Amino acid sequence: MIRKFSIDEMKAELLLASRSKNYMPDVAWVPSDFLGLHKFIGISPIPKVWINQDQLEPAARQSAMVGDSYMGLPLFLGNHLMLFYDKSKTPTPVTQWEQLQALSEKEPEKTHIAFSSRDMYFFSAFFSLFHPEIPLDQIHFKDHECMNTLVFFHELVRLNHLGSQCNSLCSRQLFIDGKASYLIDGDWAVSDLREKFGSNLGIASLPSYRGIPMKSLSAGKVLMITKTALQNPAKRVMIKQLLTMVQDKAFLTKLINEHQYISASTEVNQISIQPDQEVMYAVYQQYLQSQPMPTSVRVSFIWEALARGVSRYSDGMPKEETMLYINQLIDRFSKKVEGS
Repeated sequence: MIRKFSIDEMKAELLLASRSKNYMPDVAWVPSDFLGLHKFIGISPIPKVWINQDQLEPAARQSAMVGDSYMGLPLFLGNHLMLFYDKSKTPTPVTQWEQLQALSEKEPEKTHIAFSSRDMYFFSAFFSLFHPEIPLDQIHFKDHECMNTLVFFHELVRLNHLGSQCNSLCSRQLFIDGKASYLIDGDWAVSDLREKFGSNLGIASLPSYRGIPMKSLSAGKVLMITKTALQNPAKRVMIKQLLTMVQDKAFLTKLINEHQYISASTEVNQISIQPDQEVMYAVYQQYLQSQPMPTSVRVSFIWEALARGVSRYSDGMPKEETMLYINQLIDRFSKKVEGS
């Protein structure tokens, strides 16, 4: 039997089922950041001999591993942010935030770039400009660089008249309506934007700042296996067969062609995604520049802590207090879960 859940419902269902010892699925198809909760939802490591490791995109390995173990089998990759523009109006896109800041000085009444000011996944990309070498889950959010990230993000929101409640649908509509020249959005928006702009849809790298490239997080969809399923001899055989099937190159190629996914297989991607497929090729190239979502449990708490902190900063809390508050929230949540 196959059951469908929204992402938020699925996480809650798995946590509740594991704690109450109720029905648990044998296999679940989940976002890779779920793997950080493996101790709490009964996920089993997958035997490495069941995985075609040489076939995997390098970032796919990172998105599926916790420590030295594969806690999931990556199938599809993406969830990364990119810069979109209308080629009919903007033949050459900007490459630097300094250029966008200059446009705001020249035409302060305009929204030059739109992005979600409300979704912390968008905010997280800005940390790469001030902490370029540190994974998100290893950042200590009370340091000076993080304060600069917060101020920089908030100032861009102000300069582009986005307000604190503009989500990804709001920012996308600004771009579609021609009220913003550029848009930062994810690969999930490509279909809608392609329908609107057709061959005029341009895709570029996120703007750099002071010479430092801006890198979005990326994630994947992975198959995870529960411990109870893998301990059952009959189910173990069937699960191994399933994993063999979904790693088949013909199967992955079919899914790329039918659904425009980036697969976890480097070879399949390089054969199936060619430069003449302009949009899909650009999406893939931007994925290669992204940084994999960490799989530690700490990541699960960062989003809520950032959201609360950004809200308080917008309401007037000083930057030093805001970042200390964010750091304390993450530490408190982490200790509570680790001690449970």
